[in-house]
Amino acid sequence: MSVATRDTMNFANTILEFVHQYGYLALLAFAFLESSMLFPFAPSELVVPAAAGILVQGPLSFALFVAAATVGTTLGGLVPYLLGREGHEAVDRYGRYVRVSDDEVDRGVRWFRRWGETAVFWGRLLPVLRSIISIPAGFAEMDRWRFLAYTAGGAALFNAIIAALVFFGRDELLHALPT
Repeated sequence: MSVATRDTMNFANTILEFVHQYGYLALLAFAFLESSMLFPFAPSELVVPAAAGILVQGPLSFALFVAAATVGTTLGGLVPYLLGREGHEAVDRYGRYVRVSDDEVDRGVRWFRRWGETAVFWGRLLPVLRSIISIPAGFAEMDRWRFLAYTAGGAALFNAIIAALVFFGRDELLHALPT
């Protein structure tokens, strides 16, 4: 196992310990920090399913899970969006704080140019450009409320799909085990 992979797994385990201890608040904080790109612990594609396994036990916990992860992702997405609104110079100057490379920004810009503002929705739903898509949306001076709506919509759908897969998958697995 590479050092980077081991570090990612250690971060993920630490996050999941916080989820065990602090529940939805820890999930919201993780989603905010990961989406803001200020302190990316581990990829959401790794942490969110594991957090769903811990937190989602029924309909109410499912709704709370989706709400916490979506609010965190949406609020966190404002950080790179606002940085993008300040222009390329701001991204060059502060990009190291949001842990973004020029190649990632260029890829996000190409995606945004090709798909337009809906790239924000699809970028939040698909694990391709989940956080980085906020910067080109800022560059394009996308309407803030539309940005928030597309971010929340894509994030909510992503979180609901993950939570449902984990919840129903766990249920199916438990029924398949011999008693």
